[in-house]
Amino acid sequence: MRKRKMGFSKLFVIILGLLLALTLDQCTAQEFRCSSPSSCRALVGYITVNNTNLGAIHSLFNVTSFQSLLGANDLPLSTPRNRTIAARQLIRVPINCVCYNGTGTSSGGPTYTIQPGDELYHIAAEVFSQLVLFPQIAAANNISNPDLIVVGDTLQIPLPCSCDDVDGQKVVHYAHVVEPNSTLLEIAQEFGTDEATLARINGITITAQNQLKAEQPIDVPLKACNSSVRSDSLDFPLLAANGTYVFTANGCVRCTCEAANNWTLHCEPSQNRPSRWERCPSMQCEGSQGLSLGNVTTSGCNRTTCSYAGFNNSTIFTTLVQDSSCTTSTPSNDVSRISLKWDIVIISVLFCLHLVMLETI
Repeated sequence: MRKRKMGFSKLFVIILGLLLALTLDQCTAQEFRCSSPSSCRALVGYITVNNTNLGAIHSLFNVTSFQSLLGANDLPLSTPRNRTIAARQLIRVPINCVCYNGTGTSSGGPTYTIQPGDELYHIAAEVFSQLVLFPQIAAANNISNPDLIVVGDTLQIPLPCSCDDVDGQKVVHYAHVVEPNSTLLEIAQEFGTDEATLARINGITITAQNQLKAEQPIDVPLKACNSSVRSDSLDFPLLAANGTYVFTANGCVRCTCEAANNWTLHCEPSQNRPSRWERCPSMQCEGSQGLSLGNVTTSGCNRTTCSYAGFNNSTIFTTLVQDSSCTTSTPSNDVSRISLKWDIVIISVLFCLHLVMLETI
């Protein structure tokens, strides 16, 4: 009987330890390091819990414009708001990010109005799909007791983000929710970075993979296209990841990032109605013989592009960018390969002759 009691005691301790570990996992989050003095555009990966639509996601995250949500997912501008998004489907959501005390967090949204039956854990884990933990929501809203929240109150939702350069390069920081049993190497390969970089910016030791917490966001740097945007522009730094497009200059300009375009941001007039101007300002490049934003002219191997350079309260800046459209041919390696093949053949023949001579001795 005494042995049975000891067995129950050990089982109780084990269960208590597991519960404590689970609780600690829900109370300690992976913070995104951020020390940049400038705000920036970042992305979060939202995995829907139930069937929904793009319009509902746009409203939930308070995204500035519906077109911004379409651009982050490279969807056609004709995509309707009621387009169905199936449960467990990934949607990239653009957010504005600011740095404070070495940590990045979303600015200007999203906000959430508490509904009947809500709990902070439910809001964090299900409504916002584990992009944030409930203690972070409590801290951001000065809630001392997470069990005491008032229906109708509005909560600030602090989503993780960063604006820092990585290895001297401009990147779009992406909050990726780690799936169970994932590894740093797998995540790095999926997003075109390397394991060491992921470990460094997230404060994780590569040899200690247990530090990678499942179902919590990790900071993934996505390479951004190079641009000619001036540092005094209202949209500096203008960051766009491969396979996305963004609207800027009060909606007058659309910029697309494609790796196939030599990782150079391509911008052109959006044909949209501007959000803060009566009409879009001129987008012509000076001294370009009539070139406007996005236009290209070539002369032999020389290519001149009228590129976007930023905007202020009344003007859209443009600049002429010149590069070469001709690729330099590299000498063929066929000769060296043929020589190498003949070397192998000669060595093989000599080796066979040597074996025959040994057999005849």
